Amino acid sequence: MGLLDKIKDAFRKTSEKISTSIAGKKIDEIFIQEIEDALITADVGVETSAELAKKISHIKFSRETSDAEVKQFLANEICTLLKPYESNFFDGSFAHNPEIILVVGINGNGKTTTVAKIANIFKASGHNPLLVAADTFRAAATDQLKYWAERVDVNICVGPEKSDAAGLVYDAIKLSNTSNDVILIDTAGRMQNRSDLLDELEKVKRVIKKLDDSAPHKTIMILDGLTGQAAHSQVETFLNKIGIDGIIVTKLDGTAKGGALISLTRKYKIPILAIGIGENLDDLKPFNAEEYSRAILGI
Repeated sequence: MGLLDKIKDAFRKTSEKISTSIAGKKIDEIFIQEIEDALITADVGVETSAELAKKISHIKFSRETSDAEVKQFLANEICTLLKPYESNFFDGSFAHNPEIILVVGINGNGKTTTVAKIANIFKASGHNPLLVAADTFRAAATDQLKYWAERVDVNICVGPEKSDAAGLVYDAIKLSNTSNDVILIDTAGRMQNRSDLLDELEKVKRVIKKLDDSAPHKTIMILDGLTGQAAHSQVETFLNKIGIDGIIVTKLDGTAKGGALISLTRKYKIPILAIGIGENLDDLKPFNAEEYSRAILGI
């Protein structure tokens, strides 16, 4: 199954529900309401769903308008909303050497696996990543990152279990090989309601800045694609406390609805760097607004 097919498969339930709302129906007030309800169910968000449905009501569709034309219209509108948040994160060029990237998020969102996938993409484009296992309180997290580092064939920096994460990050950056032009820091999962853990993450950022005042050059938040609208509270907390330069959405190979990205970008104006659509190393795909929009509508 190709990458685009995987995205379509992930959103199959969503696209089928929207298709059912459209199929063979006259474009009237009931039709518009059903479209709006279907979009809300897809996690697009109440406000955005209402706006999209309203745009349909303002278009003078002919009596002969097909279901496919309505879906294409919606896909185009969704693409217009998402297009400004595409990113050139994986274009192969860095403004700094090394480029220091901090990867954050809550437990279970797929940070460690995503760090490995990012490293795999960078290595394939000629870079030499260094992984830093800064989740020092979970031996399993370090072991997992060591496994992925071996798979990708990149260097990794680890410390003793329960050691100070900020100290490890400091040492990793300071002692890194000059050939490592990108440093990917895997942090411990931080629940958005645990201020003490977020304070510790702030400490990591302060320590990084002692070595390079412009760093971390990117702070990336990993979101679980199955979280839906609950992702808003996660993004808001991390954005206000730590700062976020981009989002990667994982686990879109399951029963993800897909619409949450639309409301997230509209509210927080944060670039979407990539989407994860499987467990394999090559299952991380740079975000493409048109492909994503078409997949949600099943076209």
